[in-house]
Amino acid sequence: MGVTEMTLRRDAAQPEAGFACRGGYIVTTRTTEHYDFDAQMNRAIDAKRAAAGHALDLVPEGAVVFLDTGTTLPHLARLLAQGKARRIITHCLTTAEILQGRSSVPVEFLGGEIKSSTRSCHAGNPQKRLAPLGIDVAFLSAGGVGSDGALSCSHEYEVPLKRAAIEASKQCFVVVDASKIGQRKPVVFATLDEISGVVTEAGLLARMSFTL
Repeated sequence: MGVTEMTLRRDAAQPEAGFACRGGYIVTTRTTEHYDFDAQMNRAIDAKRAAAGHALDLVPEGAVVFLDTGTTLPHLARLLAQGKARRIITHCLTTAEILQGRSSVPVEFLGGEIKSSTRSCHAGNPQKRLAPLGIDVAFLSAGGVGSDGALSCSHEYEVPLKRAAIEASKQCFVVVDASKIGQRKPVVFATLDEISGVVTEAGLLARMSFTL
């Protein structure tokens, strides 16, 4: 971008900047938007199922898989319940409910404080929790995949676990329906350069699909 980290942090500290730095990620200071999980679950269902099918193709046989919360990844959970993965790790209550009693694949649920807005659990020090688990591939949700490469979500509390999953996994993909491309939510948790790729109903998107 042609500017130093110190310049970015100084600019972010200005009241008119409209965003703030939070130890490695950016939060807009204007709002944290309302997120209706149930409404999102019922939106673009066919596209989400198709995206999940493409994501399944990226899972190596016998892999340890991390599934983020969100309304697309439960569709991937249903596919993984049929086998292929050696172990599934998640903090998403919806995904855990789908897998419980319906799969021969061992499931490890990451507990913590329940966040009803995303039906997920969050606890302290997620890096320490995920690092020893040998995650082969992580699949993350996102509310927006910006043309500038920013990956964003609706809540600040989602960020630590997303960051930990990126750092702890050998490969990491964001799985969204195509309506999220070009969108920007209040909290930026990573950039395209930090993950392995983005999967939509069209499949794994090429880097040239984004204007960086």
